[in-house]
Amino acid sequence: MAKVKYIDLKPKKLEFMRNDMICKIQSLKTSNMTVEIRCYKENKFMQIDTVPFAQLPKELKKIIN
Repeated sequence: MAKVKYIDLKPKKLEFMRNDMICKIQSLKTSNMTVEIRCYKENKFMQIDTVPFAQLPKELKKIIN
């Protein structure tokens, strides 16, 4: 059985604040435990970023696990 490489988290609509931007979690890459996020400032899309799972707030980690 193949291991899942990506977990789609868009339907959960998880978001958090980071550097005065709202970051919406898109997916979790299980092979290296990184999270792809989309960052918005004042409802305008700014960038797509990848952060380590460990840098997420505790509340979100509990939901994802």
